[in-house]
Amino acid sequence: MQDTQTITLSEDLFSDHPNNQNGWSQDYAELIIRTALKEMSHPVNPDEVKFTLYTSQALVQDNPHSEVCFVETDQPGFFFVMRDMMNSINVVYNRWD
Repeated sequence: MQDTQTITLSEDLFSDHPNNQNGWSQDYAELIIRTALKEMSHPVNPDEVKFTLYTSQALVQDNPHSEVCFVETDQPGFFFVMRDMMNSINVVYNRWD
């Protein structure tokens, strides 16, 4: 597994979630990360990942397109989760050392 890995997911995969196309919540970010880990074939079982920190913030005030989530886990590492303007969610995985 690489130290840093990026994956792009279609937000349509999560169409049943109330935060689909509408802000972030901790459970939405966790769902996306679990899905990303499965897609990346990460050796850690995504269903057993323990999330330890979640924060979400717009980097540019009053611009919802600039909102980014930062999520830490006990294993496998930490993640940045963000949307683009093309109905995609980008997940950046960073391995703990």
